[in-house]
Amino acid sequence: MSRTLLSRFRLLLASLPLVAVVLLLRFLVQNVWDIGEVATFGEIGSVITGVTLILGFMLGGVLADYKESERLPAVVAGALSGFAGTCSMAIAAKDQDPAWARRRVSAVADAVEGWIHGRLTDAQMWSAHADLSRVISEAERAGAAGHYMGRMLTVNGELSSALKRIEVIRNTSFVQSGYVLMVFLVLVLQASLAVVSFPSTVMSWIAPSVLSLAYAYLLLLVRDLDNPFGHGDNDGKGSGADVDVTPIVEAAASLRQG
Repeated sequence: MSRTLLSRFRLLLASLPLVAVVLLLRFLVQNVWDIGEVATFGEIGSVITGVTLILGFMLGGVLADYKESERLPAVVAGALSGFAGTCSMAIAAKDQDPAWARRRVSAVADAVEGWIHGRLTDAQMWSAHADLSRVISEAERAGAAGHYMGRMLTVNGELSSALKRIEVIRNTSFVQSGYVLMVFLVLVLQASLAVVSFPSTVMSWIAPSVLSLAYAYLLLLVRDLDNPFGHGDNDGKGSGADVDVTPIVEAAASLRQG
């Protein structure tokens, strides 16, 4: 199974142990401890409703950030390419070789790519990014025209804003108190599914399995979507919920080729 396929099924596989615990507890309650009927499926309807509401609230919140995150890699890639192109034109207009500037912008792009994939820390990425300001200063000393300088300052500002937004999304969780309530309610529901009774013997095993898997998966999905830039997590494998950062990878590769 490929790494991409594994990342897509990672949450499903991570949910299975909790399903196994619920079924094991259900077996012990019914066949070993012989506790008998504790509650019917209709009686735990209020628990299911509460869990569904909090999961819906949390999922809606993280999806708002996720939709914004989907466009950020293209913004970063466009800013890196735009900065390199503008700087090259500014220096070439003075009949000078812009190769030195492109190499330094390429080094920044490599640092950003490494940071996205978890190989560099925030501090290391920002330290590399600071070189763009020095490139602007050196381009000005080389006699670059004012309109080129203004454009480079604008693009660098856009790049800084996009990178800062990615940093905030990566390092900030959505409503910590909401996570506490969500985890508590999901665990209560899982415990309820272990003791609830069903009229049908077959459904008494199928229904708890399906519901346990669904709510465990949704719990993990909310936490996974909360960091759509977790490409360096899980030993560098990332997650199927990570946004596509191909634009940044391609921009860095293009700058390396010169």
